[in-house]
Amino acid sequence: MSGTSLDGLDIAHAAFDFSNPDQIGFQLLDCQTYALPPDIFSKLSNIFDQTASNIFELDHELARFYAVCIEQFLHDFKIDRKDISAIASHGQTIFHQPEKRYTTQIGSGLTLNYLTKIPVIDQFRQLDVSAGGQGAPLVPLGDQLLFGGNADGFLNLGGFANISTSINDTSLAYDICPANLPMNIWMQEIGQAYDKDGSMARSGQINEEVLQQVLRLSYFQKNGPKSLGKEWLKMNYLPLFETCSLPDKLRTHLELLQILCVQEFQRLKLKSVYTTGGGAFNTFLVELLKKGFHGELIVPDAALINYKEALIFAFLGARFLRNESTTIAAVTGAPHALRTGVLHDFQSSIR
Repeated sequence: MSGTSLDGLDIAHAAFDFSNPDQIGFQLLDCQTYALPPDIFSKLSNIFDQTASNIFELDHELARFYAVCIEQFLHDFKIDRKDISAIASHGQTIFHQPEKRYTTQIGSGLTLNYLTKIPVIDQFRQLDVSAGGQGAPLVPLGDQLLFGGNADGFLNLGGFANISTSINDTSLAYDICPANLPMNIWMQEIGQAYDKDGSMARSGQINEEVLQQVLRLSYFQKNGPKSLGKEWLKMNYLPLFETCSLPDKLRTHLELLQILCVQEFQRLKLKSVYTTGGGAFNTFLVELLKKGFHGELIVPDAALINYKEALIFAFLGARFLRNESTTIAAVTGAPHALRTGVLHDFQSSIR
């Protein structure tokens, strides 16, 4: 898993027990994060400045980087590649416009399969978008079947904040608002990867004018299914903060994040929320959420905070191999649940 916040490639080695179809057992056996090489990080950070040919080249460059990381992972954790059923690769989302019927994740599965000699399942989103869905979020299926007994709702604080829950046995999930992505973009302008513990945000002031402008954006007036992409962030969100100092940008953004998340918790009548993703390490953000939310905000151990999404994409890969659906129609907005993904297996290892 490599998310929009570009905080690294997360690799999770997982095993699943499908004997109880309503509550799938799992083991997170090994996990590790690998920083993106500076040149790849720079190209992804400036993806809208890249030419088409550069993007096609980056597709394979990223796959080669994934392959190197997987080889290192297998070596470090003493894993025999023959014991791995498949690699479930999310890839790197660079474009996401489901209203125009496309979403793009790069990190060529063909190249990754050839280099690792392990079957690869990738392209988990496009089929759903082709069918009229959002192609996102896909994590709620894992929330429901792997973590269902832990809380009423599940908040992921990645590049964007998304929520998933179940109401009257109907799954519901969508992107709430930007989360880590704007903060990381602003911090990278001063040569830092992110605002550790939200310390700079804590020193800033809320800009009420910007706060109200953002809250009036049409996206926040819509109900799900809905999803966000970097294009929307660049066009609609970031320009509203241009007059603010860096500390005030960060503080105002976190206030918006808190307001919009707590608003959804209350609207969905959630009493407990299980919180993961890199934003769960932002102590100031967690303080704000706990202060605003009258229910229980559950923050699990570091391994699940960091690797829950990678674990769930492994789960989606396992479901693909079992010929089972990998989406929830009520969540993505597609007409029906789909078995999304594309298998690359040039050695015909899977029979």
